Amino acid sequence: MCVTDDEFVALKPRYVEEVLSRLREMAQLEASLLFAEAVRDASTPLPQLSERISFAILRVSDALAKLMDSYSEGRQLWPLVCEQLPAALAASAHAPALPQRLPWEYQKSTIVKSLASRLVYREGLPFVETMSDARLPAFALAYLEQEQRVCALADAVGQSGEAFAPQVKSLLLKGGVRAAAEMAAGSSGV
Repeated sequence: MCVTDDEFVALKPRYVEEVLSRLREMAQLEASLLFAEAVRDASTPLPQLSERISFAILRVSDALAKLMDSYSEGRQLWPLVCEQLPAALAASAHAPALPQRLPWEYQKSTIVKSLASRLVYREGLPFVETMSDARLPAFALAYLEQEQRVCALADAVGQSGEAFAPQVKSLLLKGGVRAAAEMAAGSSGV
């Protein structure tokens, strides 16, 4: 859809390897959450926990998709799509034309699915399952905004040269996004 058949054939070896790597990464995140939830709730069978994880991701995705309907097609959200593309495609000579070639519905789906997965995998089932449907979409957007902010802060701390920088950077990345999103959502009435 984004490139011609000939262009895809040229990208294919690297593209396929990057897609497989991404699938392995996502499988690792799913397995980590699945086993963490199994430790937390040993009475629930793994298939049932897996189903709950999938449902939680779908719930967040659906909430975000409704919110995203108010966004118009545009390049302002393209960086969120681009993060999810294999580098072979995102950094190719075809990259400038990709926002126009990839339909908005695909772009929107990429954004909401990636954000929903990140939120569920990082924060876990209890956090997502107990959040009200009314609060979920705005919180997820606040989470995305604060994720970008916290990553920038963590990078600045990491580059400070201070002896404590690696530890503080790790802490920021581990718990800072949720804390910042809760603060931002609390101050905005979400």
